[in-house]
Amino acid sequence: MKLAIISDPHGSFDDLKAVLKAVRRETEHILCLGDLYECHIGKKRRNERFHDVSDVMTFDEQYEALLTFPSLRGNQEERIDEVLIVSHPVKTRISLLPEQTTLDEALFLHGHQIDWSADWEPVIEKGKYPLVFIGHSHIPGIYRKGRSIPWEIGTPFKLKKKRYVINVGAVIFDREWCLYDTKTRTVTRMKA
Repeated sequence: MKLAIISDPHGSFDDLKAVLKAVRRETEHILCLGDLYECHIGKKRRNERFHDVSDVMTFDEQYEALLTFPSLRGNQEERIDEVLIVSHPVKTRISLLPEQTTLDEALFLHGHQIDWSADWEPVIEKGKYPLVFIGHSHIPGIYRKGRSIPWEIGTPFKLKKKRYVINVGAVIFDREWCLYDTKTRTVTRMKA
């Protein structure tokens, strides 16, 4: 199966639309690792509560219409869910998003749940899953034993029977995503 893994659209209609157009040329299977939305309330104000959606995030019907694929909960969704105390379709959507999911030997999560080095490289302990897909930092990369491995756009990277962390990059601004082929065990860094 070919799975398009996207992350961090942060409410950008144009960027998400362009990425989805490119994705659909490759596969119909899509998973977003989170940060579908951009929360206007910073971490320092997370103890405040809001009744108006527009105070917390930008709600765009056109953007919502693009969200036809499964997604995980990112740190932006977490904060929106925490500070927004009114019934709203976005609040309902967010409350139903899982923090992580798995597929065979792969674990998928946003990435705000893990530790990061000062250089924004992921620090993940060995676990049950040899492949860990993340977003969050907006910096695409493949990591093995804590080291970054060169990963060129458009060139499939063959995953050996080893442990890897794959950061799929960000939809917003960069329009990057990852094509994971479970049959050939490759990941391809893509750009719309």
